Amino acid sequence: CQLWWIEYGGRLDTVHDTERIKWELWKVVYGVWNYIKNSGNFPEAETMTLEWVGTIPGKRESRRFEGDYMLHQPDIVEQRDHYDAVAFGGWSIDLHPADGVFSEKPGCNQWHSKGIYPIPYRCLYSRNIRNLFLAGRIISATHVAFGSTRVMGTGAHVGQAVGMAAALCSRANLLPRDLADESRIGRLQQELLKTGQHIPHRVLKDEADLVQTATVSASSEFVLDELPPDGEWFALNDGAAQMLPLITGSVPAITTYANAAEDTDLVVELRCSSKPFNHTPDVLLEKKKIHLQRGMHVVNLDFGSRLEQDGYVFVCFMKNPAVQLRHSNRQVSGVLSVFNKTNPAVSNYGKQMPTEDIGVDAFEFWCPERRPKGKNIAMQINPGIDLFGVENLRNGIARPVSQPNVWVAGLADEKPTISLEWPETQTIRRIELGFDTDFDHPMETVIMQHPETVMPFCVQDFVLCNDKKERIHEKHGNYHSRHTVVFDQPIRTRALHVHLRQSHRNVPVSLTEIRCY
Repeated sequence: CQLWWIEYGGRLDTVHDTERIKWELWKVVYGVWNYIKNSGNFPEAETMTLEWVGTIPGKRESRRFEGDYMLHQPDIVEQRDHYDAVAFGGWSIDLHPADGVFSEKPGCNQWHSKGIYPIPYRCLYSRNIRNLFLAGRIISATHVAFGSTRVMGTGAHVGQAVGMAAALCSRANLLPRDLADESRIGRLQQELLKTGQHIPHRVLKDEADLVQTATVSASSEFVLDELPPDGEWFALNDGAAQMLPLITGSVPAITTYANAAEDTDLVVELRCSSKPFNHTPDVLLEKKKIHLQRGMHVVNLDFGSRLEQDGYVFVCFMKNPAVQLRHSNRQVSGVLSVFNKTNPAVSNYGKQMPTEDIGVDAFEFWCPERRPKGKNIAMQINPGIDLFGVENLRNGIARPVSQPNVWVAGLADEKPTISLEWPETQTIRRIELGFDTDFDHPMETVIMQHPETVMPFCVQDFVLCNDKKERIHEKHGNYHSRHTVVFDQPIRTRALHVHLRQSHRNVPVSLTEIRCY
């Protein structure tokens, strides 16, 4: 998986010179294989054989078409919003030298923005071919912006937007450009949101959703007042931070646990993001230096800072190998730890430090770790954070952004239940349920050895009951983000009860949304 740098052909015509490029790449591939087998530097390859080599060059850079708008570098770096946003990207601006393996420059340069960026609908259709949509890698983007938009996840997201746009155009006898009108684009955005598409800064507002007129209650609501110290100790060989969702106002008091191998200072920084929808700790609110003598300590952190806007704060424990902190085994939807580590394979050296002339920001990288690593940091929080309430189920956002946007049941709740009640009998044909399958955990390939078969936050078993407490639907072994129930015959009821069961001991039950039609 680390042979992406075997590249050649950027100076040639990659359409008409494909055969010439292929033969040169074959020479390079077999040269690399010869070195692996015969240099003596890779004894682990002694019994390995080369099973397969591709026959058609894969094109990292592809042709692009022009739409009514061309996405460019500032759109990505500044995360510019667009009235017609229908998708988003998040990969770095990933640029490779045209000379490939024969270049004297690094194999790639990856420049990141501080968060995701919207992709406008006007990039997804041709400016001069009236009935032509553009999706995937070929959307309207500059060479530099293409370095970010070309990846599979973003291409799939764009494809979803184009598919929905094509359906709406077909139904209303519209051309692609017609749908870009400000009076029409909202319909496309709302239809995409209904399918689970995330569009930055857009909220689902569905008047047909019966949940919006229901009285919604829950058997319990989680309050984050503790991440118990029941995990292993870990050394601060790199900076580690606990992300906590807060609303405007004062910051709660934090108590954590430290073990010092020698007399030393523990530096703790309270940070937030310059944009509330980002998850990059680029704003320093407060800094504390706590002197620790050798041994175990309970560390009390009373912050005097106030948040000016809702968002996540980062309790950052700065690098100090002489200090250990305690992990917690508790996992909660919308709560995450991040680490200031390096990953040279993707140009991550802990901090992005561009030159001043390329239009890219300098900032630190604080990233989550793959499970089973990357656990939350043990701490007590006073007062507790109560942002996991039942109203999150119908707020129109089905994933953590500046807030968790998820209902979480209390830890002591043995029978977590959501109840919807109406003053009059309702006719329900379809129910949509949203579950947390953890968008923060990357799963590129099975070669990465994923530790789970189902995301621990995802509720696997649930039952739906009507106002007579009769079962109208049940599901076992769920692993999807979204579950749609379509009844053969519409049900008539004044109440709907959703009973959920969690199979993971350290993870409370959660649900991101519920809608009824």
